[in-house]
Amino acid sequence: MAKFVISVDTSADLFKDFMVKNKIHYLVMKRVVDGKELGEVYNSDKDFDNFYEELKKGALPTTVAVNSFEAKEHFEKILAVEKEGDIIHLPLSSGLSVTYDNTKSAAEEINKTLKGRKIHVVNSMSVTGIAEVLVHKLLELRDKGVTAAEAIKKTMHLSEHLQSYVVVSDLFHLKRGGRISGLKAAIGSLLGIKPVIVVNHEGKLVINNKPKGLGNAIKYVLAQMAELGEKVRQDFATGKIYIIYTSKSELNDALTEAIKSAYPKATIVATRIGPIVGTHVGGGASAVVFEGAPRLTK
Repeated sequence: MAKFVISVDTSADLFKDFMVKNKIHYLVMKRVVDGKELGEVYNSDKDFDNFYEELKKGALPTTVAVNSFEAKEHFEKILAVEKEGDIIHLPLSSGLSVTYDNTKSAAEEINKTLKGRKIHVVNSMSVTGIAEVLVHKLLELRDKGVTAAEAIKKTMHLSEHLQSYVVVSDLFHLKRGGRISGLKAAIGSLLGIKPVIVVNHEGKLVINNKPKGLGNAIKYVLAQMAELGEKVRQDFATGKIYIIYTSKSELNDALTEAIKSAYPKATIVATRIGPIVGTHVGGGASAVVFEGAPRLTK
């Protein structure tokens, strides 16, 4: 039985070399800067740093959904190279973009012409660090020879139990994206509000709490880890805690140290938030991803 083929879009924020080495096919998502579409595949921390430097200097990018033509072309290229095995594609969450709908539509069209194999477009309900965790799960299952159907089942079960808490330093980009009003952003900045955003069960980014000050934001995240992670898993000694950040900041340093202090036996993995989410949360944001209770329903 042929192993399944893994495909993602670049909202997963995986380095190009990693994807090539592990035979992961990728569909490039684009952003628009000064009217120009840019389709980049990042391959180093420096690439991410350059993007956040652009934001710091005043760049105002927007993000573009993948259309069905681009998705169809992507799948056709995979089929031309990979002669056997189902394809499992993890796109950006349906709660954040029409990318999922467009990609699924393209796959369904191609599936009508296929015999003995299928393209599965799986709603990851995720982006960036959560998607990265899911990709690692798929790699593990692929290399064990698990069927595509079983791999999808196991991966989606994991997705439903991945908690993600993002602490935002700069309210400007949340205001620009329409997630908070200009007045709330102004008042929040004056009060030192550090919004905590979660990826909920619908795969949407929603503001979960609005603690005042860095210390209170970190205390809130740690409390959520204890409630939704530690009490479910007993402890984090056998699991991983992912700390994902946009650009280096006091927030990321303080959050990392607090988690290391609270869970000294945990395996902590540091990784980056790329331009798809970074465009909307700005520089200085940090997130914690961990396995625990089912995702929040609000």
